[in-house]
Amino acid sequence: MRNLRSPMPYFLLLVTVVSAVFHSLPLSAQQGWAIIGTVQTSHGELPDRPIPVTLQFRGNTIATTFTDSEGKFSFSQLLANGYHVLIDDEKYRPVDQQVEINPMITSPTFVRISLTPREPSKADSPVPGSNPNMVNSVEYAKQIPKSALKEFQKGAKSDKDARIDDAIEHYQKAVSLAPEFYAARNNLGSDYLGKSQFSAAQEQFESVIKINPSDAAAYFNLGNLYFLTKKYDDATRWLDEGIAKDPNNSLGHFLLGSVCSRTGKSEVAEKELRTSLAIDPKMTKAHLALVNLYLKQQRSADAVSELKEFLKAAPNDAFAPKAREVLKKLESQSALNAQSH
Repeated sequence: MRNLRSPMPYFLLLVTVVSAVFHSLPLSAQQGWAIIGTVQTSHGELPDRPIPVTLQFRGNTIATTFTDSEGKFSFSQLLANGYHVLIDDEKYRPVDQQVEINPMITSPTFVRISLTPREPSKADSPVPGSNPNMVNSVEYAKQIPKSALKEFQKGAKSDKDARIDDAIEHYQKAVSLAPEFYAARNNLGSDYLGKSQFSAAQEQFESVIKINPSDAAAYFNLGNLYFLTKKYDDATRWLDEGIAKDPNNSLGHFLLGSVCSRTGKSEVAEKELRTSLAIDPKMTKAHLALVNLYLKQQRSADAVSELKEFLKAAPNDAFAPKAREVLKKLESQSALNAQSH
């Protein structure tokens, strides 16, 4: 196995690379762009209470947050894609604002939303592209005390500032004030997962599913958790359930493909990873997972191709230097093999 012509040593290197990725994917979508917004009424005034704001991608809910006391909200760690920012509040007309994140611009994308009061004589219209299986955001927001919402907002800000321990403390307070606040539980579990506190994370994700069984994110989080703890059958079960609820979720297919790769189901793994990339070409870690798969199968040429695709799509990624190193070794090995023949 230590022969320079064997690809296996490089596989071991990339296993470390791809496994490390999962600690950065607890489940708020997954890379470095952000949407920052402000909400005010059509008269230029601030709303009189926190307003729930939902972020969707291709009709699937990515996250829900609430405006703060200044009418501000934000979504961070996003991929460069087109999104919909939705507001469905009983006092104002529904909002469905499309937002494009340009991959060539590293600064946040800013959004300004103006709320128009509903006309009492007209029936409320549904939010375009909304998911009918999700808990109604208006009713949901009514059940959450303002004190819990404030703690949630503080937790989200701490997450954004990479102050994870502070975020955990705020989310814990939010959950203690509002035990049914599943958005806070999901964020709390994600932060526990990032700190490898698996039992605590599992408790939160399972609670989310009991409160809101349609929340696909919690299923993917549980699948990720079981993948990290090497309980692959459990990981597969939860990921399958999540994909059934959200079939166009790139991360879900990526996680399932990674589990299948680890358990020797190579054909299924390749299919799931390809599906992940087809849904979202920016899910570049799927290329690295495919490299792992191909090197296990000693398909060096395919591994080289995937490394090139990864570096083309994400030349500045944190894993790019290692990917270039592996690519160089594989290409050198290929040249040696050609000379020997």
